Parts: sequence; C-alpha cells; structure tokens
Amino acid sequence: MYVMNYVRWYDKDPDLSRLMAFIENLSEDIRDEIAQDLIQIILSEIKTNKDGEISQLSDNKIVEYRRWYDKNISLHSAIEIIKNLDSEQRKEIISLLMESIVQILAEHNE
Repeated sequence: MYVMNYVRWYDKDPDLSRLMAFIENLSEDIRDEIAQDLIQIILSEIKTNKDGEISQLSDNKIVEYRRWYDKNISLHSAIEIIKNLDSEQRKEIISLLMESIVQILAEHNE
C-alpha cells in the first residue's frame, strides 16, 4: 500500500518548522502577541510590496479553519505573508521573530 506523506510548506525549512511547532504550543494570548509583532516586523523590516501583501491577504479569506493557525486571524495573516516571502526574507524574519518571542515570553514570566 502506497502512503503519501504530506509535507507542509513550512516543514521544508527546519528552522521555520521548529518555530511553527513552538508557536503552536503557546497559549492563545501569547500567540496573538507574537502574530501582531510578526506583522509589524514584516511591514517594517522586509522590503516587499506592502500594498500587494495586504491586498493578497484580503483575497485570501479563510473559508475553512483546518490549520491550527487559521483560528487566529492575525496569526493566519502573518503566516500567509511569510509563506510568500523568498528564502532570504524568511530567514531574516525568523531571526527577528525569535528575538521578539524571547522578549514576549520574558514579559509574561515577570
């Protein structure tokens, strides 16, 4: 019997895959903070067509909540933007996001 292994787009990048697994296991409040930070990081740090990204997000409405991150519209939006970045931009975002996550977790543990 042939079993097809489905590989999610972010599992192709080990760093991004680990990051997504880590975020998935956080509380909803922390995920929401991370999502908002992520969108700000993307819009301020990445040289991309911001109008195009925003337009693409509005075209990419969630019709079915199948993925864990679809339940949070901010997180869904941020991840969809990351999905459309090239590998260099993605590496830059992952690095900046890791710094942000450390800061958010530190604030929550105070």
